[in-house]
Amino acid sequence: LLFWLGNEAVVSTQSTGKVEKSQKPGSYTGQTVNQVRQGEGRYTYHNTFFEYEGSWVEGVKHGKGTLRMRDGGFYKGDFYNGEITGKGERHWASGNVYTGEFENGELNGFGQMKYADGRRYDGNWLDNKYEGQGTLHSGEGDIFTGHFHLHRRHGDGEQVWADGTQYDGGWVNDKPHGHGVMGFADGSVYEGQFYHGIKQGQGTYTHVTGITYNGLWVQDEIPPEEFAKNLVFVGATEVEVYQGQSFSIEVAVLHSNGEVMEGDTGRALEATVGLLAPRDGTKVKETASEMAADETFDTPHGTAKCLRLAEVVKEEGEGDEVEQEVQDPTPPTNQKERPISRGYDYIRLPSPQPTSTTQATQCGHASWTNVVIPGHEMLEVVESEEDDVEAVDEAAAKAKPKKKGKGSPAAARKERSTTPDERDRWKITGARAERDKDLLKFAAAGTYVIKITDVTEPSFFGKLLDPLFLKVTILRVKKSSTKYLVAKSPPMSRKAAG
Repeated sequence: LLFWLGNEAVVSTQSTGKVEKSQKPGSYTGQTVNQVRQGEGRYTYHNTFFEYEGSWVEGVKHGKGTLRMRDGGFYKGDFYNGEITGKGERHWASGNVYTGEFENGELNGFGQMKYADGRRYDGNWLDNKYEGQGTLHSGEGDIFTGHFHLHRRHGDGEQVWADGTQYDGGWVNDKPHGHGVMGFADGSVYEGQFYHGIKQGQGTYTHVTGITYNGLWVQDEIPPEEFAKNLVFVGATEVEVYQGQSFSIEVAVLHSNGEVMEGDTGRALEATVGLLAPRDGTKVKETASEMAADETFDTPHGTAKCLRLAEVVKEEGEGDEVEQEVQDPTPPTNQKERPISRGYDYIRLPSPQPTSTTQATQCGHASWTNVVIPGHEMLEVVESEEDDVEAVDEAAAKAKPKKKGKGSPAAARKERSTTPDERDRWKITGARAERDKDLLKFAAAGTYVIKITDVTEPSFFGKLLDPLFLKVTILRVKKSSTKYLVAKSPPMSRKAAG
C-alpha cells in the first residue's frame, strides 16, 4: 500500500512491516507502527541536502542514528526527541571533526574539535564556542591550557609557544592581562603586570645572564633612564707597577643617578690588554701581519697592540724571602711619582698563569685580582740609540757616557746574552740581554692599556655599555737577578678616577 502522511510518502507491507524504497523527496523507508515511523528507518527530507538513517520513536528521530549532508558532512550519535542531543561525532566537509557532547544540535558540554589545519581543542563548549576550562593546540606547537570565554582565552591560563616562550597568568580577550610570569626562549624571565598583551606597570625582568631589573615598565619597555648608564673604575684610571708586579682591577656599573646598580649581576665584561709604547728608549718593530686590524684597538691614548692577561700563581719554592734591603720603608705618596725600590723584599717571581679575561658582574661590580701582563712574543725589541743601561739612580745619571768598545759594560752584557733559544724567541739585544728567565715571563717596561668591554650575549635589550680604558705603566727593574723586587704592599701609583 502507498499512503501519505502529510506530504511524506510511506511505503509499507501491512503483513510483514518490511519497507520498499521510495524515490520521492520526503519519503520514508523503514519500520512503522500504525503508519507511524517506529524502529529503524531512513528518511529523505524535502530538502534533499539532508538524509537521516537510524532509530525512530513515535515518528521522531530518537536513539542512535546518522544524519548525512549532501556535501559529505555527517553527524553520527545520539538523538533525543528529534534533536541532536547527547554524545556524538560531527564531521564537516572542510575536514573538521568534533567528538563530544551536543544539545539541540549545538556543541555544548565537553568535547574535542580537530581542525583540518592541525589545530585541536579539548574542553568545554557553550553554543558552539569555547567556554570554561580547555586546552587549545595551535597546530604549530603552541599550547594554551586554561580558561576560555566566548571562544577566546580569558581568565587564568598558561600558554607555551613553540619557540619555548611561555606565559602563566591572567588573560583578557585573548591577551595576557593582569599579573603574570613570562619566560622567554633565551631563558630570561619577566614577572609583573601586563596590559592587553604588553608589559605595563611594575615588574621584574631577570635576563638570561643574571642581570635583573625591578621597576616600572611603559609600553612593553624599560624607561631609558632606568638602564645602566656606564662603567667606572673603582679607585683609579691609571696604574704604575714594576715589571712582573701584580695589580688588581675593579669596575662598577652605574645607574643614571650615579649610584651602583646592585641588581646588575651576570653582565659579561672582558679585559683586553694592549701595548702603547715601550719605556726607557726601546723601540718596537711590528710587521704588517702583527698589526692586522683584529689585533689592535683604539684607545683615548692611541692605538694599542693586543696582548694577553695572566695572573700570578705561586709555585713551590717561589715567593720565599731570600734577601732584604731596608732603607726607607715609606712608599711614595705623590701620585705623579714613580714607585721606588727602597724598603721592599727581594723574592723569586711566581709564574704567570693564564686567567679568564671575562668576568661576570656581581651586585654591580666586577674585578680582576692579582693579575700581570705576561711577556709578549710578537714584539721585536731593539737597543735604543739613547741609553741602554738599567740603572736609573742619580749616580748613574751623573756618570760619564759609556763607551761601547771592547771591555765596556755594553760589550760585557752582550757576552752574557741569553741562550740561543731565548734569543730566537725574544730577539733581544743590548740591555735586554741581561734580563734573566724570571723577567722574560713578564711584559717589558712600557705603557699599556687595559680595555674593559661589555660583551654580554645576548645583550640586555640590545644595549651594551661603553668600554673603559685603564692606563698601566710598567717600570723597569733596577737590578737584574733571579731575585726580584716585589713590594709587600704593591707600590702602585694611581690616578684617581673621575
